[in-house]
Amino acid sequence: MSLKQHILDYARSHEQIGVSQLVSDLGINFNTARQYLSSLTKDNMIARIGNGEYKLADKQVFRFIPSETLAALYRELKDKFPFADFCIYDGSIFNTLQHHVSINHAIYVETNRDAVDSVFSRLKETHAKVYKQPDAKFVYDYVNLQEQCIIVKTFVTESPINRVDDMIVPALEKLLVDIQRDKDFDYMQGLELTYIFEAAYNLYSVNTPKMLRYARRRNTYNSTFSLIEQAGEYDK
Repeated sequence: MSLKQHILDYARSHEQIGVSQLVSDLGINFNTARQYLSSLTKDNMIARIGNGEYKLADKQVFRFIPSETLAALYRELKDKFPFADFCIYDGSIFNTLQHHVSINHAIYVETNRDAVDSVFSRLKETHAKVYKQPDAKFVYDYVNLQEQCIIVKTFVTESPINRVDDMIVPALEKLLVDIQRDKDFDYMQGLELTYIFEAAYNLYSVNTPKMLRYARRRNTYNSTFSLIEQAGEYDK
């Protein structure tokens, strides 16, 4: 039996595991235990639930697979702005989280703060409906999310992200925080936001510590903590 499988079998028989447990109970050294836990977490076989604590992943992993339209737009932007960072997704990313599913065909392009204006201007040249960091009132009054449009926003550094075919897309933890903070997501706030958190924790494996770190960066720590508690899923 491989050491990886041995650790997985150990995780199946324990509510949670940590490096010190593996060192003590399996007789492996500290660095090896840490490396295997890191590898198994990246492979979504176990989930990190706290500082140095893990458990067997018992829920599906949130995955967003960009369409060819998004991939083409990403390539266009990277070709024009090779040194800028981009996180790209569309409104379909929220479908499994919403109680009242809203039709949202918007494409969201997040980039470095100092590149937002240039990216916005470039996209205005090649696409019909492009908006730069619209607030809630502007979205309600002028943006039809049922039609394809592009919304350009600032990409917050150290955001939780995933990489798909060399593209950067949001991780679930990023979405749950951004919905609270970004004004153009106002339509998903209130009671809908409570449902979104409940759906996220019921359906997917959520890295709560990672989300709270990002929430602190976005000044939504208290509200995020409260929503996690309401979902009944806070792990100390």
